[in-house]
Amino acid sequence: MLQQAVDYLGTLLLGRDAYRRRQYKRAKKIARRYGYEVYLSHLIWLSDSEFVSARETAKRRGITGIPHDRCYALLESARQVRHVPGHLAECGSRYGKSSLFLLTGMGAASEKSLHIFDSFDGLSKPGAHDLDEAGKSFWAHGDLAVPEEILRRNLASFGDRLVLHKGWIPERFHEVQDERFSLVHIDVDLYEPTRDAVTFFYSRVSRGGVILCDDYGSALCPGAKRAIDEFFSDKPEGVFSLPTGQSLVIKS
Repeated sequence: MLQQAVDYLGTLLLGRDAYRRRQYKRAKKIARRYGYEVYLSHLIWLSDSEFVSARETAKRRGITGIPHDRCYALLESARQVRHVPGHLAECGSRYGKSSLFLLTGMGAASEKSLHIFDSFDGLSKPGAHDLDEAGKSFWAHGDLAVPEEILRRNLASFGDRLVLHKGWIPERFHEVQDERFSLVHIDVDLYEPTRDAVTFFYSRVSRGGVILCDDYGSALCPGAKRAIDEFFSDKPEGVFSLPTGQSLVIKS
């Protein structure tokens, strides 16, 4: 309910209306009290036509998941690699909200496929690298589980552009070992699956393609950041830490 209220208040226009300006300031104050941000209405990405279309589709179908700023980063990344050879891959999809924005960003005329790898049984067991300074993990085995049929229903309109590989990472990666990729989205929260995903896909990403990690900037997922930092420590690419909490790497 709180997020819905923040989303609603965040749509108020600033304009010259004193009442709306007061409401906007009040919305910001309430949102920040609970750790949220209200997007300013003049930000161009909020009115991007493809973003708005995907956002409305997600709302209409009841698809929940990652916040809109991260969704836009995925959509824009998929748009920017339309000319780069290779399919798209996603490790961890949950309800398919991120998948929806990736598929939209690919473009309706795209001949690429989105390969999704997910256990549909939630997270694997956290390891030593997933623990905080107190020796505890925010996550537990089985967290974030969503049945496969829900994802299929949410993304049914994309037809055969969607290829699902059900299983624990990395046991089904071999099915795409001969493919090239223009974008890889890693959203598996933990150290080992993040490490396994970036290790497998890095050499298969085309020049100019991108690798995004959803959990890089989250204090709840220390293992994900460690896996990315360790892997790229001896690579020529830099890891961009985005204010959305994601990381982005452009393959050189």
